[in-house]
Amino acid sequence: MDAVLLINKPTGMTSFSVVSQCRKAFHEKKAGHTGTLDPNASGLMIVLLGRCTKLAPYCASGHKHYRAEFILGQSYDTEDVWGTPVEAKTPRIYEEDILQRTTARFIGVSEQIPPMYSAIKVQGRKLYDLAREGKTIERQARKICVYSLEVHHLRGNSYTMDAVVSSGTYIRTLIADYARALGEFGAMSRLCREGIEHLSLSDAEELDDVIAGKYHEVNILQVLDPSYPVIEYADAQWIRNGRPVQLDCSEHTVILVNNSSVLAAYELRDDGLYHCARGLF
Repeated sequence: MDAVLLINKPTGMTSFSVVSQCRKAFHEKKAGHTGTLDPNASGLMIVLLGRCTKLAPYCASGHKHYRAEFILGQSYDTEDVWGTPVEAKTPRIYEEDILQRTTARFIGVSEQIPPMYSAIKVQGRKLYDLAREGKTIERQARKICVYSLEVHHLRGNSYTMDAVVSSGTYIRTLIADYARALGEFGAMSRLCREGIEHLSLSDAEELDDVIAGKYHEVNILQVLDPSYPVIEYADAQWIRNGRPVQLDCSEHTVILVNNSSVLAAYELRDDGLYHCARGLF
Protein backbone atom coordinates (compact mmCIF):
# COMPACT_ATOMS: atom_id res chain seq x y z
CA MET A 1 0.00 0.00 0.00
CA ASP A 2 1.38 3.38 -1.04
CA ALA A 3 0.00 6.07 1.25
CA VAL A 4 0.71 9.12 3.37
CA LEU A 5 -1.02 9.31 6.75
CA LEU A 6 -1.24 12.12 9.28
CA ILE A 7 -1.51 10.54 12.73
CA ASN A 8 -1.99 11.94 16.22
CA LYS A 9 0.56 9.93 18.20
CA PRO A 10 -0.76 9.05 21.66
CA THR A 11 1.38 9.48 24.76
CA GLY A 12 3.12 6.43 26.16
CA MET A 13 4.08 5.05 22.74
CA THR A 14 7.29 5.37 20.74
CA SER A 15 7.25 6.72 17.21
CA PHE A 16 8.68 3.37 16.10
CA SER A 17 5.65 1.60 17.62
CA VAL A 18 3.26 3.86 15.73
CA VAL A 19 4.96 2.99 12.44
CA SER A 20 5.11 -0.69 13.38
CA GLN A 21 1.36 -0.82 14.05
CA CYS A 22 0.64 0.86 10.72
CA ARG A 23 2.96 -1.57 8.95
CA LYS A 24 1.12 -4.54 10.43
CA ALA A 25 -2.35 -3.09 9.86
CA PHE A 26 -1.71 -2.51 6.16
CA HIS A 27 0.56 -5.54 5.61
CA GLU A 28 3.23 -3.25 4.23
CA LYS A 29 6.95 -4.01 4.54
CA LYS A 30 8.11 -0.48 3.84
CA ALA A 31 7.02 2.12 6.36
CA GLY A 32 8.57 5.11 8.06
CA HIS A 33 8.00 8.56 9.51
CA THR A 34 9.56 12.00 9.11
CA GLY A 35 10.30 13.04 12.69
CA THR A 36 10.53 11.29 16.05
CA LEU A 37 8.40 12.24 19.04
CA ASP A 38 9.46 11.11 22.51
CA PRO A 39 7.30 8.35 24.07
CA ASN A 40 5.76 10.78 26.59
CA ALA A 41 4.90 13.32 23.87
CA SER A 42 1.83 13.33 21.66
CA GLY A 43 0.94 15.03 18.42
CA LEU A 44 1.33 15.17 14.69
CA MET A 45 3.33 12.52 12.85
CA ILE A 46 3.72 12.04 9.10
CA VAL A 47 3.71 8.29 8.40
CA LEU A 48 4.77 7.01 4.97
CA LEU A 49 3.85 3.59 3.56
CA GLY A 50 5.13 1.66 0.55
CA ARG A 51 6.71 3.69 -2.22
CA CYS A 52 5.75 6.86 -0.36
CA THR A 53 8.72 6.21 1.95
CA LYS A 54 10.85 7.70 -0.85
CA LEU A 55 9.25 11.05 -0.06
CA ALA A 56 10.81 11.30 3.41
CA PRO A 57 13.66 13.73 2.53
CA TYR A 58 11.21 16.03 0.74
CA CYS A 59 8.43 16.21 3.31
CA ALA A 60 7.59 19.31 5.33
CA SER A 61 10.01 19.74 8.23
CA GLY A 62 11.30 23.32 8.29
CA HIS A 63 9.48 24.62 11.35
CA LYS A 64 7.33 22.91 13.96
CA HIS A 65 4.66 24.10 16.37
CA TYR A 66 4.62 22.74 19.93
CA ARG A 67 2.47 23.26 23.01
CA ALA A 68 4.09 22.26 26.26
CA GLU A 69 3.69 22.49 30.00
CA PHE A 70 6.52 22.76 32.49
CA ILE A 71 7.19 23.16 36.18
CA LEU A 72 9.59 25.46 37.98
CA GLY A 73 11.53 24.46 41.07
CA GLN A 74 13.01 21.11 40.03
CA SER A 75 15.57 19.94 37.47
CA TYR A 76 15.93 16.41 36.08
CA ASP A 77 18.72 14.63 34.22
CA THR A 78 16.41 14.24 31.19
CA GLU A 79 15.14 17.85 31.34
CA ASP A 80 11.61 16.47 31.75
CA VAL A 81 9.68 15.12 34.74
CA TRP A 82 10.13 11.49 33.65
CA GLY A 83 13.82 11.48 34.51
CA THR A 84 15.77 11.41 37.76
CA PRO A 85 15.53 14.54 39.97
CA VAL A 86 18.80 16.47 40.23
CA GLU A 87 18.34 19.84 41.95
CA ALA A 88 15.45 21.66 43.59
CA LYS A 89 14.60 24.99 45.18
CA THR A 90 11.37 26.84 45.90
CA PRO A 91 10.52 28.98 42.88
CA ARG A 92 8.78 32.33 42.62
CA ILE A 93 5.41 32.78 40.95
CA TYR A 94 5.98 34.99 37.91
CA GLU A 95 3.73 37.71 36.54
CA GLU A 96 2.91 37.90 32.85
CA ASP A 97 5.11 40.92 32.16
CA ILE A 98 8.23 39.14 33.45
CA LEU A 99 7.36 35.99 31.51
CA GLN A 100 6.93 37.90 28.26
CA ARG A 101 10.08 39.98 28.69
CA THR A 102 12.01 36.75 29.17
CA THR A 103 10.49 35.09 26.09
CA ALA A 104 11.71 38.02 23.97
CA ARG A 105 15.29 37.01 24.76
CA PHE A 106 14.78 33.67 22.98
CA ILE A 107 13.22 34.88 19.73
CA GLY A 108 15.42 34.49 16.65
CA VAL A 109 18.53 32.47 15.82
CA SER A 110 20.61 31.11 18.68
CA GLU A 111 22.59 28.04 19.66
CA GLN A 112 21.31 25.11 21.70
CA ILE A 113 23.31 22.30 23.28
CA PRO A 114 21.41 19.03 22.71
CA PRO A 115 20.52 17.07 25.86
CA MET A 116 22.35 13.88 26.77
CA TYR A 117 19.04 12.04 26.65
CA SER A 118 18.60 12.36 22.89
CA ALA A 119 18.93 10.13 19.83
CA ILE A 120 21.84 12.11 18.39
CA LYS A 121 24.75 9.84 17.55
CA VAL A 122 28.34 10.54 18.61
CA GLN A 123 30.96 8.16 17.21
CA GLY A 124 28.22 5.73 16.25
CA ARG A 125 26.49 5.67 19.65
CA LYS A 126 23.26 7.40 20.65
CA LEU A 127 23.62 9.92 23.42
CA TYR A 128 20.83 8.42 25.51
CA ASP A 129 22.67 5.07 25.57
CA LEU A 130 25.75 6.82 26.95
CA ALA A 131 23.60 8.75 29.44
CA ARG A 132 22.08 5.52 30.74
CA GLU A 133 25.61 4.28 31.40
CA GLY A 134 26.16 7.35 33.57
CA LYS A 135 28.37 9.05 30.99
CA THR A 136 28.22 12.71 30.05
CA ILE A 137 30.16 13.87 27.01
CA GLU A 138 30.69 17.26 25.45
CA ARG A 139 28.09 18.10 22.83
CA GLN A 140 28.47 20.68 20.09
CA ALA A 141 25.94 23.50 20.13
CA ARG A 142 23.60 23.57 17.14
CA LYS A 143 21.94 26.56 15.54
CA ILE A 144 18.20 26.80 16.12
CA CYS A 145 15.58 29.42 15.41
CA VAL A 146 12.65 30.31 17.64
CA TYR A 147 10.06 32.00 15.42
CA SER A 148 7.53 32.66 18.14
CA LEU A 149 7.31 31.93 21.85
CA GLU A 150 4.63 32.47 24.47
CA VAL A 151 4.76 31.48 28.14
CA HIS A 152 1.85 31.81 30.57
CA HIS A 153 1.28 30.89 34.20
CA LEU A 154 -1.06 27.92 34.52
CA ARG A 155 -1.36 27.11 38.22
CA GLY A 156 0.99 26.85 41.19
CA ASN A 157 4.47 26.13 39.83
CA SER A 158 3.12 25.07 36.41
CA TYR A 159 3.37 27.08 33.19
CA THR A 160 2.50 26.65 29.53
CA MET A 161 4.77 27.22 26.54
CA ASP A 162 3.61 27.72 22.95
CA ALA A 163 6.56 27.63 20.54
CA VAL A 164 7.17 27.63 16.79
CA VAL A 165 10.75 26.52 16.22
CA SER A 166 13.13 25.21 13.59
CA SER A 167 13.49 21.48 13.06
CA GLY A 168 15.93 19.91 15.51
CA THR A 169 15.03 22.19 18.41
CA TYR A 170 14.59 20.38 21.73
CA ILE A 171 11.64 21.90 23.58
CA ARG A 172 12.69 20.42 26.93
CA THR A 173 16.08 22.09 26.53
CA LEU A 174 14.38 25.34 25.53
CA ILE A 175 12.31 25.09 28.72
CA ALA A 176 15.36 24.38 30.86
CA ASP A 177 17.16 27.36 29.31
CA TYR A 178 14.11 29.57 29.77
CA ALA A 179 13.84 28.59 33.45
CA ARG A 180 17.54 29.30 33.88
CA ALA A 181 17.01 32.78 32.43
CA LEU A 182 14.47 33.33 35.23
CA GLY A 183 17.00 32.10 37.78
CA GLU A 184 15.05 28.88 38.32
CA PHE A 185 15.18 25.15 37.71
CA GLY A 186 12.63 23.93 35.19
CA ALA A 187 11.44 20.70 33.57
CA MET A 188 8.94 19.84 30.84
CA SER A 189 5.83 18.00 32.05
CA ARG A 190 3.79 17.74 28.83
CA LEU A 191 4.47 18.07 25.09
CA CYS A 192 2.25 18.03 22.02
CA ARG A 193 3.35 18.70 18.44
CA GLU A 194 0.58 20.86 17.00
CA GLY A 195 1.96 21.39 13.53
CA ILE A 196 4.71 20.79 10.98
CA GLU A 197 5.09 23.70 8.54
CA HIS A 198 1.59 24.13 7.01
CA LEU A 199 0.29 20.80 8.37
CA SER A 200 -1.88 20.89 11.48
CA LEU A 201 -2.76 18.38 14.18
CA SER A 202 -6.39 19.15 13.37
CA ASP A 203 -5.82 17.31 10.05
CA ALA A 204 -4.50 14.19 11.79
CA GLU A 205 -6.40 11.05 12.71
CA GLU A 206 -6.30 8.90 15.82
CA LEU A 207 -4.05 5.84 15.55
CA ASP A 208 -6.84 3.46 16.63
CA ASP A 209 -9.08 4.78 13.84
CA VAL A 210 -6.33 4.37 11.25
CA ILE A 211 -5.66 0.78 12.32
CA ALA A 212 -9.41 0.07 12.17
CA GLY A 213 -9.49 1.34 8.58
CA LYS A 214 -11.28 4.59 9.43
CA TYR A 215 -8.91 7.05 7.80
CA HIS A 216 -8.34 9.32 4.84
CA GLU A 217 -5.23 9.13 2.69
CA VAL A 218 -3.42 12.42 2.36
CA ASN A 219 -2.60 13.92 -1.04
CA ILE A 220 1.14 13.57 -1.52
CA LEU A 221 1.49 17.18 -2.63
CA GLN A 222 0.03 18.29 0.69
CA VAL A 223 2.98 16.99 2.73
CA LEU A 224 5.83 18.21 0.52
CA ASP A 225 8.23 20.81 1.87
CA PRO A 226 6.88 24.13 0.50
CA SER A 227 10.43 25.34 -0.19
CA TYR A 228 10.64 22.92 -3.16
CA PRO A 229 8.96 24.26 -6.31
CA VAL A 230 6.47 21.82 -7.83
CA ILE A 231 6.75 21.88 -11.62
CA GLU A 232 4.42 20.22 -14.12
CA TYR A 233 6.33 18.27 -16.78
CA ALA A 234 4.54 16.93 -19.87
CA ASP A 235 6.71 13.89 -20.69
CA ALA A 236 6.22 11.62 -17.68
CA GLN A 237 8.13 8.71 -19.25
CA TRP A 238 11.19 10.90 -19.82
CA ILE A 239 11.26 11.65 -16.11
CA ARG A 240 10.62 8.04 -15.12
CA ASN A 241 13.69 7.13 -17.20
CA GLY A 242 15.72 9.61 -15.15
CA ARG A 243 16.74 11.76 -18.12
CA PRO A 244 18.12 15.29 -17.50
CA VAL A 245 15.91 18.26 -18.32
CA GLN A 246 16.21 22.01 -18.81
CA LEU A 247 13.85 24.07 -16.67
CA ASP A 248 13.09 27.77 -16.49
CA CYS A 249 13.98 28.18 -12.81
CA SER A 250 17.03 28.56 -10.58
CA GLU A 251 16.18 26.66 -7.38
CA HIS A 252 18.57 23.84 -6.54
CA THR A 253 15.89 21.19 -5.94
CA VAL A 254 12.48 20.85 -7.60
CA ILE A 255 9.69 18.27 -7.59
CA LEU A 256 8.44 17.26 -11.02
CA VAL A 257 4.84 16.14 -11.46
CA ASN A 258 2.61 15.07 -14.33
CA ASN A 259 -1.12 15.74 -14.07
CA SER A 260 -0.50 16.38 -10.34
CA SER A 261 1.08 12.94 -9.91
CA VAL A 262 4.50 13.16 -8.27
CA LEU A 263 7.30 11.75 -10.43
CA ALA A 264 10.73 12.66 -9.08
CA ALA A 265 12.99 15.10 -7.27
CA TYR A 266 15.49 16.82 -9.58
CA GLU A 267 18.58 18.86 -8.73
CA LEU A 268 20.41 21.57 -10.69
CA ARG A 269 23.94 20.56 -11.71
CA ASP A 270 26.97 22.46 -13.03
CA ASP A 271 25.99 21.78 -16.66
CA GLY A 272 22.88 23.96 -16.20
CA LEU A 273 20.53 20.98 -16.44
CA TYR A 274 18.37 19.36 -13.80
CA HIS A 275 19.27 15.75 -13.05
CA CYS A 276 17.26 13.11 -11.24
CA ALA A 277 18.10 12.99 -7.53
CA ARG A 278 15.43 10.48 -6.59
CA GLY A 279 12.58 8.82 -8.45
CA LEU A 280 9.49 9.07 -6.30
CA PHE A 281 7.05 6.95 -8.34
